[in-house]
Amino acid sequence: MKKLLCITLTLFWATIANFAQEAKTSPTPEPEAGDVIRISSKLVLVDTIVLDKKGRPVTDLNADEFEIYQDGKPQKITNFAFVNSPKNSVSNAPPLKSKADRKTVPLPPVSVRSEQGRIITFVVDDKGMAEVGVGNARGEMKKFINEQMLPDDKVAIYRTRRGSNLLQTYTSNKEVLKRVIDKIWWMPLDFAGIEVAGADETTAALLAGGTTSPQISDRSQGRIKNNVASEEYNRLRQSIFSLDFVINRLKNLPGRKTLFYISDGVPSGFGTDFADDLKRVADQAARASVVIYTLNSRGVTVPGMIQAADDVQTETQRASLTEGRIQNEWEFRAGMQFLADATGGKSIFNRNFFSTEIEKILEAENGYYLIGYQPDDETFEGKEFHKIEVKLKRSGLEAATGKGFFGRADIKTPTKSKSSESPLYQAIASPFNEKGIAVRLTTLVGNDAEQGDYIRALFHVKGEDLTFTDEADGAKKTVLDVVAVALDEQGRVVEEFNRTYPISVPPQGFQTVRQNGLDYSTDLPIKKSGFYSFRLAVRDSNSKRLGSAGDFVQIPDRKKGKFLVAGLYTTAVTSDNQPLFPKKRLVGGSFVPVFFNSIPSIRQYAAGSVLAYVYNVYHAKIEGTTKQPKITRQIRLYKNGKLLSDGEEKPVEIATQSNASRLQSYGFLRLDEKAEAGEYVLQLIVRDKTANKTASQWIDFEVVR
Repeated sequence: MKKLLCITLTLFWATIANFAQEAKTSPTPEPEAGDVIRISSKLVLVDTIVLDKKGRPVTDLNADEFEIYQDGKPQKITNFAFVNSPKNSVSNAPPLKSKADRKTVPLPPVSVRSEQGRIITFVVDDKGMAEVGVGNARGEMKKFINEQMLPDDKVAIYRTRRGSNLLQTYTSNKEVLKRVIDKIWWMPLDFAGIEVAGADETTAALLAGGTTSPQISDRSQGRIKNNVASEEYNRLRQSIFSLDFVINRLKNLPGRKTLFYISDGVPSGFGTDFADDLKRVADQAARASVVIYTLNSRGVTVPGMIQAADDVQTETQRASLTEGRIQNEWEFRAGMQFLADATGGKSIFNRNFFSTEIEKILEAENGYYLIGYQPDDETFEGKEFHKIEVKLKRSGLEAATGKGFFGRADIKTPTKSKSSESPLYQAIASPFNEKGIAVRLTTLVGNDAEQGDYIRALFHVKGEDLTFTDEADGAKKTVLDVVAVALDEQGRVVEEFNRTYPISVPPQGFQTVRQNGLDYSTDLPIKKSGFYSFRLAVRDSNSKRLGSAGDFVQIPDRKKGKFLVAGLYTTAVTSDNQPLFPKKRLVGGSFVPVFFNSIPSIRQYAAGSVLAYVYNVYHAKIEGTTKQPKITRQIRLYKNGKLLSDGEEKPVEIATQSNASRLQSYGFLRLDEKAEAGEYVLQLIVRDKTANKTASQWIDFEVVR
């Protein structure tokens, strides 16, 4: 942790006013799932999906058509509502005409700022999966992302082998998610002390209850069994901890959440303690309104099948081997089946292509019934697990709901922080952005001779979200705490800072800050190339309100020389027809007032106005004759996934730049005077004609009227 930095910041209005003049300004009843305590001594709320015989959701039922039971006793329904799940926008982006473009130019997200959409979580049990299971999981998750993921979906992928911040951040960016999937690979289990070749086959045979090679001694067989059992138990415990962690992160998010747990299996034969762990996870999921769907990654299997490699001499051996393998198969299914049934989900086995099942499940999750009853006093006198059952009076329908909870009430207790900074780090660790303070973030990648590579964080905070106190001289004062971290793909913190900014606003500038907010800029040095998750949180020390934001950033590898476009942003145009470049600010001047909204951190532009876009190109190849790179650029403009403009490919002027490995360029885009208000995405495509390579990047902005 870096030491706390306290700075008294005074805004110099005359200087800032001159800065502002450089640019062209632009005109400026019924219970919900998140509104109540789910399980308390006064109310138990149960969310239920109802399906017809064809698996389609039924949404027209009323309270009189339901019956709810606790431990077999009927309960009086006191609360009832049908909750619509968040609506998703549907992408209508046409396919790109060029086959080369379809391979090298990924489509940008349809919506970046949308607050709607489904929350979808994948937990991949890669620590214990076989190689074929890992391959199946990777392929099916990519198929979901490419073909079924809707534009507003927020998706995260967790692994049980080891954590990564990238895997724990919910995003609509398909390219980021596919990068996460590519990091999932198979690794064999480590059975220390086994001295035989072909240990994989031996281990599989032992797990299946079969015979082993006569070349392996009894002592080695016993060692293998012990190591296998120990490793399997540790794997299962780690999977349970992972599920606990994910569910705990989702508990404060309103509404019903869908979690897909992908595994080779969860055996049930590890004793009472492990069974209690499974019940505890199911109870936690019920309280967090998380529904677990379990997907078996092994694909289609034939339990008990005799294989050609099996050493079977007699019918008795054949029967014993078959029976052992069948029993092993059911044991592997039992734990997954329990987690799904107990939380109101479904367990999918014997499917080589489970992405089709994911599609059906998410279609059924489009809405749910919220049913409440008042439990008796005895319900919460102990930790007994209480069974829940929902029945329907209308025939031909099926109710899917959680199966129960432990007899303890949800109690909201204040968080006890060891230090005043803890809530900020909790905001950074959250998989979703805090909304107490509205934060708009832009991250740029830069490099200079003094500090090397760095991430420049530009963000805007709304003035109306800030709390000010009165000073003796008539000024207004607010104190903002800012924490930022950059994490690599293994979830390790590679750089961070923690700063406090007391901000004094003179009387004549207060209304400007209140109306337009504050703009922030700081640089975070990064020593190594790679793909990073950048997270930032802001806290108003007066009100204790929090805001947070995050982004994914790629630092180019200068040694490998990969052709890359990075650092794209949009900005205002100055009076001399140049982009308004964001400058590095001293620590004491990180916050400045905002006079117009066309700056990079806000990116709002009036219909009919001109915006500038700025970008860097790395490692363009030098052409032999001219001794200069030969690169072109093209701009595409999207709204709601629809391609509005496919710009002309134009050469990039680079004659005045001496360093061909790092080029900066910019262009201008005039917005249509009839452009609709709303969110747009600008995609930049840069082509290296000498090396025949293509790179692209996108940035979102907003048109206002």
